[in-house]
Amino acid sequence: MTQRYVESNPAIRSAAEGCGSLRLRRRLAVPIISILALAFVACSALHRGQPAAGGTLSASASTANTSTEGAPAAESSPSDTGPESSASDASASSGQGENGQPSSPESAGAAGAPPPGATVSISYAHRGDYLASMNVSKFNGAELVETRNLDPQRVASIIRFDGGITVWEIKPETGVFSKLPLVGSGSKYALKSVTYGKLPDHFAQTTPDSGPPEPLEPGQYYVFAAQRASGAMSYEAVRVEDDGSLDAYEAEPRAGTSYLLCCNLSTDFVRPPAPVVPSGPGGNP
Repeated sequence: MTQRYVESNPAIRSAAEGCGSLRLRRRLAVPIISILALAFVACSALHRGQPAAGGTLSASASTANTSTEGAPAAESSPSDTGPESSASDASASSGQGENGQPSSPESAGAAGAPPPGATVSISYAHRGDYLASMNVSKFNGAELVETRNLDPQRVASIIRFDGGITVWEIKPETGVFSKLPLVGSGSKYALKSVTYGKLPDHFAQTTPDSGPPEPLEPGQYYVFAAQRASGAMSYEAVRVEDDGSLDAYEAEPRAGTSYLLCCNLSTDFVRPPAPVVPSGPGGNP
């Protein structure tokens, strides 16, 4: 009787049909969602598996973006992104000066470039030995005297340097009544290396009298002489290149300001001193 009543009542029959349709949609929604999820996972995996064209460029760009975002100076306000800012950025990236003229790398880095430095390593053949003094002499030119073949792979050169002034000298701090360090204190003077212009602990500077030494000058030559307490000496000749790099060789003194340099000197190591131009009245040649 209930079934006949439902079928005979249009309102109840319509509600029943709506409930059946809703249950059918719910049953169909579960497999549809599952199919969509599987399709999304498959597409994501397929996308990740494909190599991107120009991978190196993409990695470089990604690294540059990360560095830019991490730097406080990279942040800009909307007023900084106008045409004038874009033009200045383009000029800077292309290496142009204020007037549109190309700027050289030397002029770009000369303002804030630190002076060149040099560090000399020191070794000891005797137990208990230590550094008794370090002397640095400056020369303004060099002349090749002769070359010697030490073996098929090594060529030594005798170089005569022009000029020669002491620009830096250091010695150990000594006792009140002694010219040598106190007995048993030699270990703190056994330096493994010395950097030009940096006074090590327990050492005193004798040249110059006060203040740091003059910075190393590009185009000039320097000879580092290390004397040990045992009397052993070692020398190193250095030429400071125009870009601040060093061209260094082991050296052995000869007569006067001549040294035997080992080995295989660079082709541009030897450069004569610049001519001296007289100044003042009547100084023109």
